[in-house]
Amino acid sequence: MKKFIIFFLFISSVFTAHAQNNITVDDSVHIIELQGVSVSSIKRTAQQQLFNFFKTNNASTLEDILSRLPEISLLRRGAYGMEPSIRYFSGGQINVLVDGMQIHGACTDKMDPATIYIEPINLQNLQVQTAGNGFINGSSIGGTVNMKMAEPDYLHNHQLTGVFNSGYQTAANNFYESLRLNYSAGKWAIGASGTYRNSKNYRSGGGKVIPFSQYEKVNYSLSVKFQQDKYTYFKADVLADDGWNIGYAALPMDVGYAAARIASVSMYKENSTKRLYKWQTKIYANSVRHFMDDTKRPFVPMHMDMPGESKTVGIYTEGEIRMNRKQKIIFRADGASTFLKASMTMYQGGQLPMYMLTWPDNRKNQLGTSASWLWQPDSLQQLKLSGRIDFVSSQLVSKEAKDQVSIFDNAFEGRKDLLKNLSAQISKKISRRLKVTSSIGYSERMPTATELFGFYLFNASDGYDYIGNPKLKTERALQADVSVLYSWQRSRIQVTAYCSKVNNVIAGTINPALSTMTIGASGVKSFVNIPYAIVAGAEVGGFFKPMPAVDIVSTIRYTLARDNKNDPLPFVAPIKNITAARYQPKNFSMQLESEAALSQNQVSRQYGEDATAGFVLLHCRLGYNTSIFKNNVELQAGVENIFDKKYHEHLDWGNIARPGRNLYVQLKVALNN
Repeated sequence: MKKFIIFFLFISSVFTAHAQNNITVDDSVHIIELQGVSVSSIKRTAQQQLFNFFKTNNASTLEDILSRLPEISLLRRGAYGMEPSIRYFSGGQINVLVDGMQIHGACTDKMDPATIYIEPINLQNLQVQTAGNGFINGSSIGGTVNMKMAEPDYLHNHQLTGVFNSGYQTAANNFYESLRLNYSAGKWAIGASGTYRNSKNYRSGGGKVIPFSQYEKVNYSLSVKFQQDKYTYFKADVLADDGWNIGYAALPMDVGYAAARIASVSMYKENSTKRLYKWQTKIYANSVRHFMDDTKRPFVPMHMDMPGESKTVGIYTEGEIRMNRKQKIIFRADGASTFLKASMTMYQGGQLPMYMLTWPDNRKNQLGTSASWLWQPDSLQQLKLSGRIDFVSSQLVSKEAKDQVSIFDNAFEGRKDLLKNLSAQISKKISRRLKVTSSIGYSERMPTATELFGFYLFNASDGYDYIGNPKLKTERALQADVSVLYSWQRSRIQVTAYCSKVNNVIAGTINPALSTMTIGASGVKSFVNIPYAIVAGAEVGGFFKPMPAVDIVSTIRYTLARDNKNDPLPFVAPIKNITAARYQPKNFSMQLESEAALSQNQVSRQYGEDATAGFVLLHCRLGYNTSIFKNNVELQAGVENIFDKKYHEHLDWGNIARPGRNLYVQLKVALNN
């Protein structure tokens, strides 16, 4: 590992010796615009170009969008509620934020990652930070996904404007409707949105219907903005998301309902003449309720009710200070308190109900601060040094919770942890066309509530019940990456390589002294720290424009992850490529697209994995734009998985086949009153 890091530093120093041209400040944050709004202060990154190209489907869920980004893969337990991972890392190893706010799912089985409570119409952009650059908003070893909320605008004073979308897809008999409205008057602006989705059980390749793959949901939001003066405005946001009758084909239970409520009040100030030229403060609160349900499943040996809830309140303030023409500081201070509780009631015929806590009542309090110093000595190079410290306390907050955790001789009176994070990044413009960025970092992360306090949580992937361990150590990671960007005319190609060594890796190991509780479980595993693991990989992204009306994009990603015994870690995606070509003369567009993945034979048998076959998919998409009564109208149609291929990806639990041939048609109308 030391040789690997020395190699990265050597490469950086070599490139530093040859700089010649202009540089764009800060490559650590990739911003993906969702609304097609032009923001003059943000230069389009390679990631933005890829996203803007692939977002041709107006009915896409946020999960569809995330799956197109080269750094992100999705762990799939059903057609809904897929869990994002960043370069292999997932769960408590990464941050998933809503507009900088912490939010925690309420399901012990990870059926409700924060991303399911957000619709693309709610968002202005996505910010993806990786590895050593991903801890600025909160300690993590894998990175951060920040979903930036859309804001009301003042573009059309005293006018009601908006966008309406409607779509239908055949594979799941899926209907989708959404509406976003905006109105402004003087210093006030109001934005509102609503989305409805109704998806039935989908058909896989060959026509087989996949049971328990349905879902239905509604999402609605309101945002009010007041412009106090040319430098300052205040904003209040409320978002609600309700899902019900959500099937999870790879799990033994479905979801009766999943509901989130998110509210915040913010102050923003920006004045380019001041030393502190950007500053914002946000106070927020959110709650999530989740209820697992098995009443629609056949042959249930024992009915169970499994509700869960999470409640978070928090505050953060962040800003940018211009020290001089060559230096600036970006800072953030934040605090949050999260309460979690989940339980299970088992109903066995002829006996009294049995009750236990699967997440014993617990609270995590966190206070943290971070800062980044950016130095740009000339137009050719930039150095960025970043650091973050978090103080975290974890407590069980009821006698019932403490009594249950103490069953396994785990008397717990609370724990306090100090998390430390550091990184350094160098960017160089080698020539007019070639740019290199490299970084090295150290980061830490807390064990999750499941890893600390989980009580007989059944994992359907490997078939074991899991028990938490309050004595776990924090995971600690040393990371390095290098990225080379080559641009010419209107084309570009970017190659990135990365490597992380994670110490004190939290993993489940078989505990033969314990008996199972779940009927049919293979045994019981307890969370422990194993010495270390190595995660490495590479990503390639290209954007080519051979003619004015033709665009071609291609991405490739590869990850390798092994533990201290050189055994493969679970849920490592194989090499995957997405390539697409679009022809768009004026109002008409046609796109041909392929998805291809190699087989994955490097699998973790101890976590219930088996080999996954490779696959190749072909898609075709058509679009037409016109104007009706001065309103822009866009009609889209297409076929996904043209050859009705039956396949599943390696991160799909239970080897459940994905949708087969899917025909879709969609309408988008821009409303201008």
